[in-house]
Amino acid sequence: MERKEFIIRIDFRDRLGLGYEILEVLKDKNINLLGMEAKTNHGMVIKFRCLEDEFQHLIDQLDKIDGVLSILNCDHMPYEQREHELTTILNSVSEGVIAVNKMGEITHMNDVASQILHYSKEKAIGMKIEDLLEAKIPILETLKNGRSYKHKEIKIKKDRRVFHYLTSGVPVINEKNQIMGAVATLKDYKQVEEMILQIDRKKTLTTFDDIIFQSSNMRQIVDTAKMVAKSDSSILLRGESGTGKELFARAIHMESNRSKSPFIAINCAALPENLLESELFGYEEGSFTGAVKGGKKGLFEQADTGTLFLDEIGEISPQIQVRLLRVLQEKAVRRVGGNKEVPVDVRIIAATHQNLEEMISKKLFREDLYYRLNVIPLRIPPLRERPKDIPLIAQHLIQKIGIKLNKLQVYLSKEAIEYMMAQKWPGNVRQLENTLERIINVIPDQEIKLLHFLEWANLEPMKQRIERRIENNDHYFHIKIPIEPQWPSLKDIVREVEKQVVLKVMKTHNSSRKAGRILGVSNTTILNKIKDDEF
Repeated sequence: MERKEFIIRIDFRDRLGLGYEILEVLKDKNINLLGMEAKTNHGMVIKFRCLEDEFQHLIDQLDKIDGVLSILNCDHMPYEQREHELTTILNSVSEGVIAVNKMGEITHMNDVASQILHYSKEKAIGMKIEDLLEAKIPILETLKNGRSYKHKEIKIKKDRRVFHYLTSGVPVINEKNQIMGAVATLKDYKQVEEMILQIDRKKTLTTFDDIIFQSSNMRQIVDTAKMVAKSDSSILLRGESGTGKELFARAIHMESNRSKSPFIAINCAALPENLLESELFGYEEGSFTGAVKGGKKGLFEQADTGTLFLDEIGEISPQIQVRLLRVLQEKAVRRVGGNKEVPVDVRIIAATHQNLEEMISKKLFREDLYYRLNVIPLRIPPLRERPKDIPLIAQHLIQKIGIKLNKLQVYLSKEAIEYMMAQKWPGNVRQLENTLERIINVIPDQEIKLLHFLEWANLEPMKQRIERRIENNDHYFHIKIPIEPQWPSLKDIVREVEKQVVLKVMKTHNSSRKAGRILGVSNTTILNKIKDDEF
């Protein structure tokens, strides 16, 4: 007959030798003991195999032992219950988890870790962690030094696969302060990137804390913007393309008393006049071909109690200007094709890079609308007026681009930073971001050098700038050495330099004595050079 597996719990009155007597009964009955667990005040749980016919006789024998109070059937051993609970907890975590003992042998691995490493838990348990990953991994250092680590990037190539993940780890230390093992968490790098991008996409509203700067002129404009954010007065943001006008508009909204209400933005230059009109003011059903049934709310109605950001306000047509002026005056909007005035409570922030004053003089922009919009003018300075901000902005952009391109360790050399700060950046932050993304795409290593800007940036080459500065400056004497069809010898280069210098000084001062004194040689040397016809 086949032996069956049984688990029983024996509750007893504690006395010396009781456990030994229980084990003696099992031994006498030739019972196959599989496991045993005893704990004070919790009895003894035994797992064993025996014939089914023998089971009841065994129970009767155990029940006769002095001190045994009760014997109950159990479904599982206590350690099995704990193991099941631990496995459930580990598998409920969104990160991979691997635990190792002090020998570096894997004792636990959850399902996520198994998926990240493409290795089954059953095969992994008992393996050395270094055999599984075949690389120098930080958890091995933790086993040696007992120090935790956080968010270390690991990239491992194995079996034609590339494992790329972030890992953190902590040591397991007992009450005697001895290292008993370690636990590491793993997060697939692609998932990290996706999470960051999702957060970035959701973060549509910006606070002033998100505006990156350290220059005094930007500090002044930010402080002013914070101060006026609490009012409902219209704001006109002035600044070149790429200076961050919408960023300021969003930050002002979040700083205002309307921050819980909608922030709605529209680029007035992006739509033709008829579409812009219906977008801003809405329309009634049947007002034009293609109008949806029931009509549609315009952006003014959608932004009610909130903020409406009108970017590129200088691009709107005279007809739109008239309608916009009326809404600002009456604080009510009339939909296209409608005759009903709908009250709206909207704070207007407009932005432009154009010279509205010049447009007014040319009758291209209404002066009365200008005064309605330009209650609080804020001019955002271009990058060339705040070069101190460029390194900070560049570092932020490098981190952002690095996530996108999976190049997280990229950094700027000192020379590259100085070069960036010396540029005019007519496209401002957009141009800076475009340039950095191009360079990060093509550089083979982690350091962005000056050479990369000279080679890949659509900027005026530094060499040309230096040459022009020298040529236009009386404090420089620019010497050109012909290198075509081939480089001259060093002797010929020195001779050419001497020739041009002596001729330049002689031409300026027309005296061999003065020339000799200026050049630190004797009058005779100058005369001999001229006499010997070296030139």
